[in-house]
Amino acid sequence: MNYQQLFFNLATILRPYTKLWQREVLQAWRTGEIDELYPEEFLTPLKKLTHEELYEMDCLRDYSKLEDGPLKTLLCSLRENEVYETVDEELIRGVDELPSWAFNKVKGKKQDEILIIANFLKKLRNKEGDFKHTVDIGGGVGHLSRTLAHYFGMEMISLDINSEFQEIGKNRLKKYPRPDLAKDVNFINHDFSIDLDGDENARIFCNDSFSLGLHTCGSLAVKHMQVASRNQTRGLLNFGCCYNKLEPSKHINISNYAKEIGPLELESNSLTLATRGHQSMSLEEFEQKKKVKNYRYCLQIYIDSVLGSDIDVISIGDAHKRLYAKSFSEYAISKLTENNIPINLTAQQLDELYAKNQELLEKLFFANIVRWQFGRALELYLLYDRAIMLQERGKEAKLMAFFNEVESPRNIGIWYHERKQS
Repeated sequence: MNYQQLFFNLATILRPYTKLWQREVLQAWRTGEIDELYPEEFLTPLKKLTHEELYEMDCLRDYSKLEDGPLKTLLCSLRENEVYETVDEELIRGVDELPSWAFNKVKGKKQDEILIIANFLKKLRNKEGDFKHTVDIGGGVGHLSRTLAHYFGMEMISLDINSEFQEIGKNRLKKYPRPDLAKDVNFINHDFSIDLDGDENARIFCNDSFSLGLHTCGSLAVKHMQVASRNQTRGLLNFGCCYNKLEPSKHINISNYAKEIGPLELESNSLTLATRGHQSMSLEEFEQKKKVKNYRYCLQIYIDSVLGSDIDVISIGDAHKRLYAKSFSEYAISKLTENNIPINLTAQQLDELYAKNQELLEKLFFANIVRWQFGRALELYLLYDRAIMLQERGKEAKLMAFFNEVESPRNIGIWYHERKQS
């Protein structure tokens, strides 16, 4: 695929709507920009959808029920330019079940991810030649490393900076039966991200190694790609996550191409949107999301009336699901008390405030739905940039969906592999 062209296309679509995806909906409302960023031609089509159709649009990205117009054109254009391949099913299937103890304390979702990666690497290794060892970035207690070593015959290095996790992992190696053809797991306590050119990194990421990063948080994904390509390793497979922990000046627009075309400016709010903006949810979860948003938005209306709208939005913290089952006044009093914000209205007056602002709350919720649709595009902007960076370093990097998106929203891996020289 031509990732430079895909990157350019996506940046071109995203650029005119920079303010929309950069600002949280509350910010846009408080600065008086809500009507500019979310004109009626965007919001009116949403008012015509049933509750179920609104859910399908927001959570399943089904735009078929939207009436033709600017909003539908924009959202369909975004989706059409979110391009990536899906790994062939035959490459990720083979061994689909392991002994019960193999996945002790491993959640079902991660079990599936580990088996998919293991089958993929086994077939890649059989086709292109073996690796000296495989490095598991942020290996923790070694679930992935132990599976690959014991059941797929790969020499593993489990790399982490948490020595307590690694001790647990070492003990588990002794606890469970070791298959006859199992290979070893070497737990190494080392922070590879501090000195990418260090001697220890050169030894770990040697030119006949392969490295894995399953859900590498924030900048760790970028540094994984940098250290692997600097040391000319045989290959890597990386799944990024927690984009909101990236430092924009260091870890975004890292390819030369991105800098040449005039990069987009992503910061905390837009990176959070890239992290969460396309997670699937059930209809029940969607209904809960609406309640959470409406309560939070109305609470801000009250807070602004007390403290003024010229101060930054106060982070009030999460609330238990049970609290949203109660009246707005009970929620508001609980959160205001928790955050030491004056309560100048009675419970009845707070509930009246909520009832009076239903039209505004609906508008803000619709705006949130529109903004939410930019999440996957922003994530792919980051991933295209990373793939281009690797290509600029001489690697044939590819983006592929490995996991079921509903179960694993961070389902796109960046990988490259070079054939073993005979």
